[in-house]
Amino acid sequence: MDQRCCFLEDLTYERDLIVTKMMRYKLQSKYDHVKNLNPEERCFCQKCGELFSKTEQDLHSDHCEMLVENINDLKLSHPSQLFRPRQESKSESQYFFTENTIEMLVKMFRSVGTTNVICIGAPTIHERIFCDVPEMKSFLLDIDHRYLQFYESDHFRWFNMYNCHILEECDTDLVLEDILTQGDSTAVFIDPPFGGRLEPLAYTLEKFDQIRKKNNKSILSKFLVLPYFMERFVVNCLPGMSMLDYKVDYINHKKFNSSGRNKGSPIRIFTNVDQCKISLPVEENYRFCDECNRWVCSENVHCYKCNSCTSKNGRAYIHCNLCKRCVKRTWKHCKECNKCCLIEHSCMRFQTKGRMKDRPRKKHTLSKA
Repeated sequence: MDQRCCFLEDLTYERDLIVTKMMRYKLQSKYDHVKNLNPEERCFCQKCGELFSKTEQDLHSDHCEMLVENINDLKLSHPSQLFRPRQESKSESQYFFTENTIEMLVKMFRSVGTTNVICIGAPTIHERIFCDVPEMKSFLLDIDHRYLQFYESDHFRWFNMYNCHILEECDTDLVLEDILTQGDSTAVFIDPPFGGRLEPLAYTLEKFDQIRKKNNKSILSKFLVLPYFMERFVVNCLPGMSMLDYKVDYINHKKFNSSGRNKGSPIRIFTNVDQCKISLPVEENYRFCDECNRWVCSENVHCYKCNSCTSKNGRAYIHCNLCKRCVKRTWKHCKECNKCCLIEHSCMRFQTKGRMKDRPRKKHTLSKA
């Protein structure tokens, strides 16, 4: 018997540039067949990324250790629980949100009055809304073709967020127009690879805005998940976006969660929505700052000289009167550099090349006193 998986034989995603309508039909037919089976007759191969019935198990005999059996209806409706997250490439690694983060995000959508959510690269958010939030509609756009098996075309499209193209046999512009004009209060939530450039994402969001404007729809609410230290790049590429002080946690990342770092996760949410409308969970150590008119982490102390809660990394900052701004506690003002730096640093590092030729670098350690 041919031991190749029929899924990869018939639907060669890696070789085909697009998924045809016939492929879509085959996938949906197979899903309907498996769904009608008893849980003990359902299987999923994490190696091949294929959902199948137990009668086809022989086709996956070479990787029995990666088979998921006894798939109940809950897991069938939450396929991310079946998948093995992709880790082969750092630029395409998959990390799934924790339960607390998912709950907070759903509450956030409710608080801003969102009725339609377009999830780009955020399958766990789509699964939660699709299955458990009847007052909202969700649509998933993702580069992971494995989701094609679980959703029809009115809930999922195989999508490249960096060139704004649907990798299926369809007119991308028409499909996106249909997705983006379903309701007036629509939000787009993007969880991109952190190594990707922001300019292509800005292009995609600009195209979304143009579609909304063309159809006389309200401004699209945008939510973008990225590390806090990318703030200046986000603001530069996407004017009007600001950073929430909420720490986003992932289940399968050793550092991007509350237990992985003593300062908590470095991942934040950037949005064009007025932050006073977005409340953060008190039980997770967040508070409302009356002066800033927004929710912040409890460690983020308000600075009356800067007139802002200035912390970015999850720890309280201190104000430097010479720099006239707040800085990390691990920094100290250096007279040579005329700015706050790490205690151990190379002086003149931040000067222009011309001045550095005239004056050699001076390496020293600042006193903590």
